[in-house]
Amino acid sequence: MGLAWETIVGYNGSLTGSSTFDNLTPGNGNSFSIRNYPDGSAAWLHDVYAADSAHAYQLSIRSPRMHDQVKGILLAGTPLSADASANFNPQSLMPGPTKQMLYSTDTLTVQANGTASDVFNAAFSIRYDNLPGVSSRLHSWDEIRPMIVNEVGILTQPTAASTAGDWGAGVVLNAIDNRLHADTDYAWLGYQSTLPVTAVSMQGIDFGNLRVGGPGNWDIAETGSFFIDQDEQYGVPSIPVFNSNNQGGILVAISKLATSGTPNVTLRFGQLRNKLPAPLA
Repeated sequence: MGLAWETIVGYNGSLTGSSTFDNLTPGNGNSFSIRNYPDGSAAWLHDVYAADSAHAYQLSIRSPRMHDQVKGILLAGTPLSADASANFNPQSLMPGPTKQMLYSTDTLTVQANGTASDVFNAAFSIRYDNLPGVSSRLHSWDEIRPMIVNEVGILTQPTAASTAGDWGAGVVLNAIDNRLHADTDYAWLGYQSTLPVTAVSMQGIDFGNLRVGGPGNWDIAETGSFFIDQDEQYGVPSIPVFNSNNQGGILVAISKLATSGTPNVTLRFGQLRNKLPAPLA
């Protein structure tokens, strides 16, 4: 049992534009149901972000044990840049160190309201303090920082799903750029994408086979040190660590508003001088 972090996406390929909110469909391999965790532990919702194909929107996340069952956490955003053009960049809707407690086995209702025919895509992360059967290798920046001997960027080219907003099939981490040193631990510090995508994730044994990731903003200032920023923002271990011997089983995937376009997603890693154990909650 141990720490776990899971990044979830939801999508709706054509909003109705009515006054009622439309349900989102969870991404491939995801569920809006909170995993079962033991009494005395906790789970938290954080890092909510979303993108819309053309217009402003509202996002509602609720469950029977949160504030209310009408709209719960109600958030709003827009895909429009300063010149009023849609840029598809995901927008952070719950910034800062705020987080919402979640309850074991509750099912979240995730809905959006916006303009008719718009494609909508949202993502959020759930952190478990102690999830049975999982012990994700998450470490603090204070622990990782003095252990980095080299930085390296690894190029990946994950493809979009055939369904707008869903997770793509994923590509193996070393599919096109196989330069990691054998049997070496690496810390995932951040990433950058040449195209705006809603979310970027890695999934593999070192992460409890859960998707771990964040928003796919094209601006490296937003994502280049994403996991370092997470650690400092929430004050809990947030730097994913993996061993290079497992890279053939690590999948890199994106969630994207469009079904076309393959971005270059460069993952920023820190090579560590020693191997690290999986931390326990």
